[in-house]
This record gives sequence, structure tokens and C-alpha cells, in this order.
Amino acid sequence: MERHQRRREQGIPTLTVLAGPPGLASSLWRRWLDSLHRPVCTVLATSEVEVTRAWLETLARLGSLESAAADFLGGAAGLAPGELPSRLKAKTSHERDVLLQELLPSAPDGDSTRVCRCLLQPQVVHNPGVPLDAVLEACGRDAIRALAALHAILPPATAPALLLTGSGAEGLARAARIASKLCASIPSLVIALTADRPTLDAYLHGEASKALTMVREGLLELDAPSAETLGRKLEALGVKPSKELSAPLARLARDGVSDEVLTLFGEVVREHQRPSRGDGPEDRARSAEERFLYACLGEHPTTHGLFELNASPGFLLRGRQVEVDLLARRLSLAVEIDGYHHFKDPEDYRRDRRKDLALQRHGYLVLRFLAQDVVARLEEILDTISEVISQRREALMKEPSRGEVDHHGGARFSSG
Repeated sequence: MERHQRRREQGIPTLTVLAGPPGLASSLWRRWLDSLHRPVCTVLATSEVEVTRAWLETLARLGSLESAAADFLGGAAGLAPGELPSRLKAKTSHERDVLLQELLPSAPDGDSTRVCRCLLQPQVVHNPGVPLDAVLEACGRDAIRALAALHAILPPATAPALLLTGSGAEGLARAARIASKLCASIPSLVIALTADRPTLDAYLHGEASKALTMVREGLLELDAPSAETLGRKLEALGVKPSKELSAPLARLARDGVSDEVLTLFGEVVREHQRPSRGDGPEDRARSAEERFLYACLGEHPTTHGLFELNASPGFLLRGRQVEVDLLARRLSLAVEIDGYHHFKDPEDYRRDRRKDLALQRHGYLVLRFLAQDVVARLEEILDTISEVISQRREALMKEPSRGEVDHHGGARFSSG
């Protein structure tokens, strides 16, 4: 990866391709970027627009797009960093327009200037959310041009890196095409593509193209940890070995989970191996199982950032905010992890059914899993969540009024 970065710094279009378990690829990429103090955007590359949307959302979370745009225009006019953002803050909408009109002649003509202008318009500044439509319009509805224009207004070495992934053979080919176009348009952009080995092998034997050549040149092999290796690590964490762990460890090995996720899994196993889990309220099921599944889904490139932990969908039930264990807001998907107490007390059971009905009335699909199954039936749980995510995304994409959905939405949580 260091060699690839030196090529980028020389202006040579370079794509890093991480071939192996998705969790391992994601954690390795993030650790390397952490050493560079570089933020990362992980996205399922369903389209150029979705990649640009994800990257723009990452920028918006990191800081003020308005300030970056103002500093870009201000720098072209000879103003000191921070001067134009400060001057614009005190202006009315009309005064802002007049000031920008004075500065625009000194700014270089091009997509970046047009993007800055649209980002500084009052209707964009005062409208919450990510101004994707305005940015695309400024760049002729060309998503690659739009991302390049945004990249150009940022200070050097501050742009988020990209980690792209595809779902299945067609998805990988699409992600590779998008990645190669981005590398050609923005040689300094730090970008990687991750794929499991079987899907990648099939792609590499396909028809020759610029994207395929770039994938071959950037290929880095990642070795999957064995289930036995993960088992020994669990033993070191004080987890007793058992036959029950064979299947979940095989799945975690295929996905290449990090030591952090494995540690959370170990906490779940220890809870399950205790002789008695007590009769009191199971506040701990705010819980080891929830934390582990959240981390497991968050580490995988195709579901990274999709779920929120213990989040509210934003409505009340009997005067209290509804809270969901794992909430995929944009896909209207709620995942609940139920401990034994959910079935021991009749009123607890009734309360869960009322909650399900309330979520359904607000358009949410509810998935419930037993906490005890997070170990014994881990693969079944992950595959079920994966299948539902794909179905939800397909359904939402057929609804024109909903527009394009979350860039993580089409994930199949599978290593191949």
C-alpha cells in the first residue's frame, strides 16, 4: 500500500485491490489510513452517483462544506484562509450574492468554481442535508466530474479515501469500472477495491479492459485466518472451547473479522457459557450480543455504516421514544435481539408486540433473533439480515418518490 501511495503522489492513477476476506480487507485498509490520519468512506458501488453521494456525506460529517468552498474562492481572490467564511457568515442572502459575484471573476473557470458557488447559495446553506443534486447540476449531472470538483476544493491530503466493494460478479465489475474512472480523473485520490477471491478470479478471466488491467496491477493478496487460529485466540481470552463454536468460528474466519470483533464475540460466548444468567432485568442485553452484531456488520464493507446501535426511529409509543437495538434507518429495517426475559413475562411479550406494530405502521420491517442464537446460529442470522437488506434495497429502488437509497443498502453480507 505504501508503494501504491508513492505512485499516487507521482500523479500515476493507482488502484489498491484487496483480495481476501472482507472484514480483514476493511480493517487493514482502515489501520493503514489511520497511520496517515486520513478519513475513509466505505461504499457499495452500485453506481457513480451513489459513490459520489457517499463521499459527499463523509465530507459533510467531517466538517463544513461551506467553509471549504468559501476558502477555495477566497484563496483565488487572494484572501487569507478563513477570511471569506467569516465575512459570509454576517451577510444577508442578497449581500452574500453580491460578494460572491465580486469574487467569481478572480476564480478559475471550471467545475470546482461552479460547485463552490452552488454550495454557498443561501438555499443550499440553509437546507439541512447533503446538497448532492446541486453539486451534480453544477457538473452537468456527471457524478465523476462532481467528485473530482469536490476533491479539488479540499486542502491537500485531507480528502477521504475510498473503499469500494461490489455485490456478486456483476457488482464487482461495476465497482472496478467506477474505481478505474475515478483513478483516471483524480490520480491523487486514495482508493481501494475489495473482493473475495472466487469472485475476483472470475472477473480476472473476463474480457480485457482498462479497469481489469488496473485491478491486476493493484492486486494485494490477503490470507484468511483459520477457524483454528480464531479458536486459539478465544481460548487466550478465557473462552472454553466447544463444538457449538465450530460453525460460527468458520463463518468469522471466512469474513476475516478483526481482533476487536472477535473479542466482542468472546464476550457473548462467555455470557452463554455461564451456568446461570440470573433472574433480574437483562440490561446487559443492551448487550454483548447487540454490540457484537453491530461491530460485525459495521466492519464488513458492504454493511459498514448502515446500522445504528440502540437508536430511535423518531416516534413515540405510549409517550416514550421507541428504541431499536440495530436500526437501518434508510432501509426502514429494525433488528431486535431478544433475551429469555422477553418471553418469561407476559407484559414484556405484549410490549414487544406493541412495539413491532408501531414500527410496522411507520414502514419498518422488524427482524427478531434470540440472543442465545447469536452464537449457535450466527451464520443463519447474518445471512437472513443480508437477504432482507438486498430485498429492501430492491424494493426502494422501484419507488421513484423515494429516490436513490443509502449507499450501503444493497449489501449481501457474505464472503463469497
